[in-house]
Amino acid sequence: MSEAVHAFFSQWDVYRLCIEHNTLFHREVGDILRRELQEQTGPFTFLDLACGDTELTAAALRGTKVAAYTGVDFSAPAIALAAEKTAALACPRRFQEQDFTHFLRDNKEKFDLIYLGLSLHHLETATKREMMQHLRCAMADGGSFYLFEPILHAGESREGYTERWSAAMDGPYDPFPPAARDALREHVRQSERPEAAEEYLALAHAAGFPRGDILFTDPGNFYSLFRFKARAA
Repeated sequence: MSEAVHAFFSQWDVYRLCIEHNTLFHREVGDILRRELQEQTGPFTFLDLACGDTELTAAALRGTKVAAYTGVDFSAPAIALAAEKTAALACPRRFQEQDFTHFLRDNKEKFDLIYLGLSLHHLETATKREMMQHLRCAMADGGSFYLFEPILHAGESREGYTERWSAAMDGPYDPFPPAARDALREHVRQSERPEAAEEYLALAHAAGFPRGDILFTDPGNFYSLFRFKARAA
């Protein structure tokens, strides 16, 4: 992942504002993920890639049959917060201070459930394709991979997405300090490389996920939550 992306997320207070004001729809995605996890009938292992402070996943995992948790993030401050927020989970926990792409390239383990949110889109399409292949290899038979990402409209360019996103900042981002709004706008302009929903589905299918579903798309059609099954039901 690029140095610009690392630098942005190292300023954890800016991203924290997005979570607190729900500008990236973490609450809606968290509610869906929690329902999905509660439906697991047996113990499961959970891999939380680019886990951040686990605001979303720690709440979703609470009270479930999670048997082991692995959190991966390159941000030391985020990992420290994640350790605190997941402390109530009644299962072994492990944290890796590492870029999720490096983790996946080195990984030899299998996980029942994997979550990756708002991170894959920072990569070029070829690297997204590679990561999808590594993700499929990391899936236990019958497992599920949940992916939450910004999406392009049909035929929309990256520049078009940036313009659309910037125009939609008025209102939701008004409570943010000007410096935070500027940092977010610059981050989207420099570092975001979203794909259309159909492209994410195609990348996953090519990697060996036979089934893909869109579980949520926000009202503005900026973000979608995907679920990819490691084996057809």
